[in-house]
Amino acid sequence: MSVIQSPSAVQRFGDPPSPLARTAVSAAPGYGTIPVGPAPHSIAMRPDGLRAYVANSGADTLSVIDTAAGVVTTNVSVGAGPWDVTVTPDGQFVYVSEPGGGRVGVVSTATNALVGTVSGLTVPQGLAVTPDGARIYVANSGAHTVSVISTATNTVTGTITVGNNPDSLTIRPDGLRAYGTNSADGTVSVINTLTNTVVTTMTGFKAPLDAVVTPDGTQLYVANSGARTVSVISTATNTVTGTITLAHNPTYLSVSPDGTLLYATMSAAGSLAVINPSTNTVTRTLPGFVDPHEGATTPDSRSTFVVNHGNGTVGVLRRPASLSPNQGPRGGGTTVTITGRGFLGTTAVHFGIRRAKSFTVVSDTELIAVAPSAGIRSSVPVTVTAGGGTAVIGHYYYRRLSQLASISASSGPTSGGNVLTLTGHGFTGVSQVGFGTVMAKANVLSDTQLSVTVPPSALARTVAVHLVGPGGSSNSLSYTYIGAATITSISPTSGPRTGSRIVNLNGVFLSQVNSVRFGGVPALSFKVMSDIKVQSVTPPGTPGSVPVTVTTTTGATATSPMPYTYT
Repeated sequence: MSVIQSPSAVQRFGDPPSPLARTAVSAAPGYGTIPVGPAPHSIAMRPDGLRAYVANSGADTLSVIDTAAGVVTTNVSVGAGPWDVTVTPDGQFVYVSEPGGGRVGVVSTATNALVGTVSGLTVPQGLAVTPDGARIYVANSGAHTVSVISTATNTVTGTITVGNNPDSLTIRPDGLRAYGTNSADGTVSVINTLTNTVVTTMTGFKAPLDAVVTPDGTQLYVANSGARTVSVISTATNTVTGTITLAHNPTYLSVSPDGTLLYATMSAAGSLAVINPSTNTVTRTLPGFVDPHEGATTPDSRSTFVVNHGNGTVGVLRRPASLSPNQGPRGGGTTVTITGRGFLGTTAVHFGIRRAKSFTVVSDTELIAVAPSAGIRSSVPVTVTAGGGTAVIGHYYYRRLSQLASISASSGPTSGGNVLTLTGHGFTGVSQVGFGTVMAKANVLSDTQLSVTVPPSALARTVAVHLVGPGGSSNSLSYTYIGAATITSISPTSGPRTGSRIVNLNGVFLSQVNSVRFGGVPALSFKVMSDIKVQSVTPPGTPGSVPVTVTTTTGATATSPMPYTYT
């Protein structure tokens, strides 16, 4: 069986054909190009992966690419010099920044036509859309601000002052934070999207041009175009935790949807660095591009489209072979998806010298294997053997998996800020605690105990709490965010001075009430009937009106909008 690629494609990416490149199994990428418009800069993928949209900054067009056929189906007329593009999560609209016109264009993906514009911006460049699709954030590089656009009305609803010459924006998957690179002053602005304020400004970067957040929301990568480095930042602490050195200065970044590969374009060198986010190391550098700018990957993470700004094309990269996930517990048992080519007829899959517990060939480009237990090594090569030979697909990392046993409190206020103690084992090396998709810094006290400050939540809800460490994510426990207790009414509103009157308190989030007072005097008794009702018995009181208040287990208080009157 021959490899499904040509040797010239391998050579173009700088990976000389090896004996494996002529056998049934291969880890080398494939490549093709799609002509678009002059000087393309940005590309964005529709959520279904069927279309990609390219802003041709040297013209007034937006090219629409059929990703399956690899051809441009139409060119949409937009404003002069379109720069950045983003697609709403529902796939219905494309937003295009037009720096020269000081506006953002709105294109319908159903009709491939410009259906609206948002004006009044100052040299708008980078765009980012919130996960709920409600807002577009725009980097005004000429005004040192970020504008907030409502997608419901296509109007500017807010303006945020950031650093000098903001270039690009990226939003965390939970939608609670946006990150903006400010290339002129070497900073990154961290924006709270609930309040639309800058909560901190990170410094020490070298002309940061682009940034991207990993799909799990735990790490932010920043391209230092003024150096040969990419900075790795913890989104829980907003601190730099590592630096990746490249062969040349990086300009733009993109990450595969499965989180296993990070791509950094190096425009001046005409090449692309492929980075493993698990180890934060460069696995290969691919030449053959012409002033590459932005890239976008299909939802299945199989193909990456890279804009060649220098020759008006888009390069299509069939992803290098990969393992997902590429790590797991030492006891084995992790189901690993392996991608590559030439997998039909596979006879064996090995993790180091140990055979996979089992494997299933899904197609010529994908197979699924179950990792065996670890030997003496924590990092092993994964090889696939078929009729034509054996190829190394990647490396698999055996990690000690943390286990959670208990949590000191199972609920707390939506404002967060309370400190929890977590117990279990395998906590050494744990860096973060996840509350749903929101990450918080772990304060490891010992291998069996750690503390964490609960992050805020925009909603009252129950989330899974898990640990993130060298072994990946642990098992999870539940934590409930409780909304602020509110009393909306009381009934009856008056009663005898002798007390002993049953009074119902109605409202929301009342299930955690642990105290009821009439004019500061504790109720004779009370009972929480539901989340919206508390039944209480009045204490004796002096004739007149008094406030009715409740206190919850979180320490919060609420007062009835109408008093209780003793008669």
